[in-house]
Amino acid sequence: MSERALPVLVLIALFALILTAMVLGWRRRGRSQQHLPAPGAQTLEELGEGISHGPVDGVYVDTVLAERPLERVVAHGLGQRARAQVTLGDGGSWHLEREGAPDLTISASDLAEVTSGPGMAGKFIGGDGLLILRWRLGDQLLDTGLRLARRSDHDLLLSRKEHA
Repeated sequence: MSERALPVLVLIALFALILTAMVLGWRRRGRSQQHLPAPGAQTLEELGEGISHGPVDGVYVDTVLAERPLERVVAHGLGQRARAQVTLGDGGSWHLEREGAPDLTISASDLAEVTSGPGMAGKFIGGDGLLILRWRLGDQLLDTGLRLARRSDHDLLLSRKEHA
């Protein structure tokens, strides 16, 4: 074995150890959040609502604990970033169709607030580039971040918060 092989093997082992620790941490966080009920995935039609706006293209950034933008919720696929189609129902409910992740519906009765902000775990862009939905899942208040493809959609959906 050459003198260079040992440091390379040590780095590979260190990398594998760090990767293993990250995976175990992600799983532990998911288990600690299993008390959260699974979020709804009904369509707006199933909720008895028509479409007020959308669907519009965007990115589902993630869901975090309310007012704790670095505490990602990983249970039930809520921490999985995905392309999304966002639709606002005429009764104030939001439906998020996510690619490669379960759909998510936030009913108007669970929605607490619609704001915008600079970012959260997984995406920081500054200004008010993220549309943030604050909502209740069981007894836990959560913030879900969306980065919409067009600023005009962001502004329109933000302006409709008083109807939600």
